[in-house]
Amino acid sequence: MSRIDSGECFCMDMEWYGVDKKGNIAVFCSAGKGYLPEFVCEDVERAEELMEYFDTVEKITESTLFFKSMEQAEQAAREFSDKGLYYFDSDDGTRFGVATLHEYYTKRSAPLRPLEYERLPEHIRDILGHNRMDVEDFSATHALHVKHAYEVRI
Repeated sequence: MSRIDSGECFCMDMEWYGVDKKGNIAVFCSAGKGYLPEFVCEDVERAEELMEYFDTVEKITESTLFFKSMEQAEQAAREFSDKGLYYFDSDDGTRFGVATLHEYYTKRSAPLRPLEYERLPEHIRDILGHNRMDVEDFSATHALHVKHAYEVRI
């Protein structure tokens, strides 16, 4: 079990996954700017296994985009949400053609039919079970602030 150290958090574009209280699954893309929660930083192998698994998931639904269409951004958003995942990015999409990165995450797309946590293979549920978030429902959340694993504690 290898930990992601504080220096790596701010230089790597990390793709990580979370589960809300309703069992919806979201993917978050940090672009080296978005905060990474403790459950991501504590075990890089767990995070990588989730990335590998979700790369293999097939399209199960259509998706809704929440930003002006740009080919590359639209493709990424659709690839995630067509798999049933809510997609949040550290780029808030406020400037067309220019990334405006933040520590928080903005929902960029949503599936019409979400992938359900309970329908995942058991070993993926076991891993993803570490990534439960204090969020009631990703479908009702526009922006999400995440406590950073390396936030200074006084």
